[in-house]
Amino acid sequence: MLLRTVSGLLGLAVLLIAIWAGLFWVFALTLLAAIVGIREFYRLYPPSPAPPEPADSDACFPVADGGGLGLYLSNTSASEDPNPAHATEPGSHGSNPQAGYEAGAAGNISDVVTASHQSSAPADSPATEIGACPSAGGQSGSFPEASGAPDTTPLPTLLGAAWVAAFVIAGAGASGVFQFWGISLGILALGFFVAVLWLIAFYRGVGWPAASAYLLLGPIYVGFLLAHVMLLAQVGEVFFKLDPLYFDPEAGPAVYEVGRNWLMFALLVNFATDSGAYLVGRAIGRHPMAPATSPNKTWEGAAGGFACAIIAAFLLDGILDLGLGATVWDGAWTAVNWQPLLIGATVGVGSQFGDLLESRLKRISQVKDSGALLPGHGGLLDRLDSLLITFPTVYYLLVAVLRL
Repeated sequence: MLLRTVSGLLGLAVLLIAIWAGLFWVFALTLLAAIVGIREFYRLYPPSPAPPEPADSDACFPVADGGGLGLYLSNTSASEDPNPAHATEPGSHGSNPQAGYEAGAAGNISDVVTASHQSSAPADSPATEIGACPSAGGQSGSFPEASGAPDTTPLPTLLGAAWVAAFVIAGAGASGVFQFWGISLGILALGFFVAVLWLIAFYRGVGWPAASAYLLLGPIYVGFLLAHVMLLAQVGEVFFKLDPLYFDPEAGPAVYEVGRNWLMFALLVNFATDSGAYLVGRAIGRHPMAPATSPNKTWEGAAGGFACAIIAAFLLDGILDLGLGATVWDGAWTAVNWQPLLIGATVGVGSQFGDLLESRLKRISQVKDSGALLPGHGGLLDRLDSLLITFPTVYYLLVAVLRL
């Protein structure tokens, strides 16, 4: 727990320094996070490995129906059969090919291979005998289904990196939400086209539906959502005309400070939610919230994270001079700012949903962490999971308030 805490605090400090340093550093850090994130996301594929070898030495893998013939591959050769009686029984793994084939045709056996397999294997190999199964060591006549290795083609990390980088650049260059959506739609169409071409030209695995889902949806999940960091960082430059009093440098925060403050607000409320859920869950958590997805998450922890999000939003509203809901400026915002509290409460729910979503992806992929980049936390995607929901949530709620 100590390593996790220290690593988390150091990471938070780096992010806050980058936000305070200016828009360039926010852009550089967001771009780097998107590229590393899509790399880790693509490494989560495939969702499941190929079937493992059976523990039973006489077990076989079905390879064809054969019109009732029942063609199967045995997992052992005749020389490895511990029962000598099998060598003389019709249809066994023994040395009587003709008897075995006749019995197989009658539907009495399940261990037959074609004569072409017999002729293609080396003479001294156990797999040359009728009914013998190749080992997982890559001998002649082996089958990938019995290898126990993932049956997949690695997804193109370079394509994913270019795709997410385009989304982040679009977020940095867009002058508003509608322009960002328009540019993103074009990026999405072009990315889909290139990704489909790659699938047609290079993909050789059997699980192409899963590969297509990971390849096409990954950049949206990582790149499009993370691009809202740049939109939120520039929100003051886009909406300053809607409230001249609030954005007047002589009366309130300067234009360039508004996006910075809201970006820090989103980051710190998210951090408060994660920390509250973790600490409360460890202390008093008794009722699992999603045991099949994340066994350590409890309803008590979720409630603690939600409460911490509201408290953090209330405190940060005063510290960062967010100013939403204020109607009078007399040296301090005097109105009750309920909008930041509502945004904070929404983050308290949405960030935990993002955490569960990424946990589900890891369970599908049968891995504990998306990587090992951050000590005590796992991969970068393990830390971005809740932020990928938090940043768009804060941005769109803020846009809705500013447009009212």
